[in-house]
Amino acid sequence: MAGSRFTPTQLVVGVLLVLAVGGAFFVAQSRRARNEARIRLLAATAAVPLGVQAPEVQLWKRDGTAVPLSRYRGKLVFVNFWATWCGPCLQEMPSLIALHQAFDPADLAFVSIAEDDAWPPLDAYLRANPLPFDVYRDQPPRVEERFQTTAYPTSFLLDREGQALYRFNGSREWNTAAMRELLVLEGARLVEPAR
Repeated sequence: MAGSRFTPTQLVVGVLLVLAVGGAFFVAQSRRARNEARIRLLAATAAVPLGVQAPEVQLWKRDGTAVPLSRYRGKLVFVNFWATWCGPCLQEMPSLIALHQAFDPADLAFVSIAEDDAWPPLDAYLRANPLPFDVYRDQPPRVEERFQTTAYPTSFLLDREGQALYRFNGSREWNTAAMRELLVLEGARLVEPAR
């Protein structure tokens, strides 16, 4: 039939249109699957969604140096409030260490904020139980108050821009498949197993 042939430009436009529609469908399906996975993982990990900017606070090193929490921007940040006098805090610490070791430290930072009133009990604990991540002691103005933390342990996951994504209330087994999957979903990279 004469006149029904497409020009090369029309063919290219048609192919691009089909690819664009297919791509949009794929992106929508991918987002839906990601949201369904997130909902499943929030239930499995008892994560409380927040979606608010984390407060800008100063963290205090042993030598009295103040470190702004913003120093960790560019990484996901797992913030854990605990104390040496808190039994559930100490009980969860081995699983928190195992979770830390499962992830690339260049990608996911663990920040430990001890609520002890003085350094000596914390120093004694750390001598007997060295922690593989940054440890700070809370002091006025209290970081726990800015994070609205009233019980220990309490933990938070912050995104790379300092947005508080989730709150985790209470002690738990941290190094679980669901927790690792949630962290990966939020962009953290697991450490490659040794070969």
